[in-house]
Order: sequence, then structure tokens, then C-alpha cells
Amino acid sequence: MPSALVTLTTDYGAGSGYPAQLKGVLLSAIPELRIVDISHGVPAYDLVAGALLLEACLPAFPLDAIHLAVVDPGVGTDRRAICVVDPEGRRLVAPDNGLLTPFLGEGARVYDLADPALVPPPRSATFHGRDLFAPVTVALALGVSPERLGPLAVDPVRLDWPVAERSGGQIRGVTLSVDSFGNLITSIREADLAGVEVRVALCDGRPARWVRTFGDGLPGELLALMGSGGRVEVAVREGSAAAHLHRWRGVEVRLLLGGSATLGAAGSPC
Repeated sequence: MPSALVTLTTDYGAGSGYPAQLKGVLLSAIPELRIVDISHGVPAYDLVAGALLLEACLPAFPLDAIHLAVVDPGVGTDRRAICVVDPEGRRLVAPDNGLLTPFLGEGARVYDLADPALVPPPRSATFHGRDLFAPVTVALALGVSPERLGPLAVDPVRLDWPVAERSGGQIRGVTLSVDSFGNLITSIREADLAGVEVRVALCDGRPARWVRTFGDGLPGELLALMGSGGRVEVAVREGSAAAHLHRWRGVEVRLLLGGSATLGAAGSPC
């Protein structure tokens, strides 16, 4: 019995015909397949943005869903194509370029897509999403086990993205991506704040009031809060933090914890 659900995440662009071609391959093989577009608006070639989007969205789906993700600046080169079975059992099909970094934790299994009986040679050097990844997704949806796709890959590519650092009553991080509202997603995870109280946030040296939700701020106010994807976000109520700060990646964010620091008149910790 085919899997009931496949998700698609790409940087193809919502107005392009490329997502439709992916769906055409999938539905030609399995007309009853349900397909969910997570997004085709990942910024072109932006592996970090794509990885963070998958990290935020995939936990909402059933574990038996199959996830096809294509952000592939190395398409047509000798970069590998892989299927990842993450520690919770999710199956993901993608290029081996770091896009699946959030799902490569301890216990993940990674298979090199190499079996010619199941992995067709792409007819185009520039569209492996349609010619390689979609047919492999079909095979999985028809009940093929990931083990049959090829040998284990022991060294999948991982993104070298920043992590939060805690010292001296502060947690430091940087912004990694931006969402459609202009909210900035940071390297500070919910787990980094376990057991601590945030009193003050600084974003690019500017005070950003720590709040529980957007509505706790004033219109136009720079805010910091725990986002729904499990990472600290910087936001402007009813506005765009990216526009407010005139940039969105690599902005330093500092969270001052408990009573260890206060703000001086210039917006710097005393």
C-alpha cells in the first residue's frame, strides 16, 4: 500500500513550473498520493534557510510521511544523492550537501542512492529533482525499504552553522535566516534556555524587549521571543525585523540572564 503522504520543499520558486514537474512524476506513478508543499520559496541556493525550514516543519507531519527536499547548487556534479532515515524514523530524500543536517543526529541512517534498479540515471544534468529524487520518492512510497536504495554513507555532509554560547550570565547567538514576516531565526535553541530566565535581549547592540508573544510588544517595537520552531527569534510587532535592522543573517543576539546584567542608558550591559 503506497504511503499516504509526501512533502515537497525546494528553492524552485512558487511561480515556476518545476514543482509541477515533480508532482507529475509522483502522481503518474501513484495517482492517489497526497502531496503537501512545505515551500518552494526557499531562497535560491540557501542551504541554511532550507535546513531550518525543514527543522521547523517536519515534526508536524506523521512519521511515516516521505520528505523530498531539493536545494541543490551542486546539481549535476559528483555530489551524492541520499536518503536519510532520522532517529525517529522519518524518511528524507535530498542531495548530500548539508540540507538534511537537522536530521543527522545520533542513530540516523544515511543511504547513498546507488542501486541502478531503483535509482534512474538522470536524463538532465540540471533537474535531478524530477529525474532522480522524485522516482526514488515513488519507490519509497510504493514500499521499497531505504536499505535497498544503496549502501550506507558514513560521512554525510553537515552544515557548519553557529551554535549558542553561554558565558558570564549571557547567551550569545547570531541570526541564521528570515521568515516571510521578516522575523529573524537565531542559533539559540529552546534547550539553550532550559532553567534560565531571560531579562534583556540585545540585537545588533540594540535593546530588544524579551516577550512571550508578538502581541506583548508595541507596534514597531523590536522584540525577542521563543519562536514556534524552537529557536529564539527577533521580531518587530506588525513589522519586519529584517527591514528594521537592514540585514538578516549574522546579526549578533545576546540574551542577558536573570539578575546578572542590566541595561545602561546607551543600551549596553552594565
